[in-house]
Amino acid sequence: MVKNKKLLEEFENDFVKKYKIDIERKLKIYEELLNLALKLGKFKNENLLEGIEYDIKYARAINGVKRTD
Repeated sequence: MVKNKKLLEEFENDFVKKYKIDIERKLKIYEELLNLALKLGKFKNENLLEGIEYDIKYARAINGVKRTD
């Protein structure tokens, strides 16, 4: 739980200024992490969104979130 929101925001702003990473670097990091996960077999389906409906229903059930649609 965040007790001092202003202090956290200042920290985040300073962190972003100090450790600037461009979009190309962010995408490269993402792609490398995705490739590692695929090599480790963490994603079993070629279609990563396959079965997402079940995951959403499960997450709602365990978190007690009611549907709004």
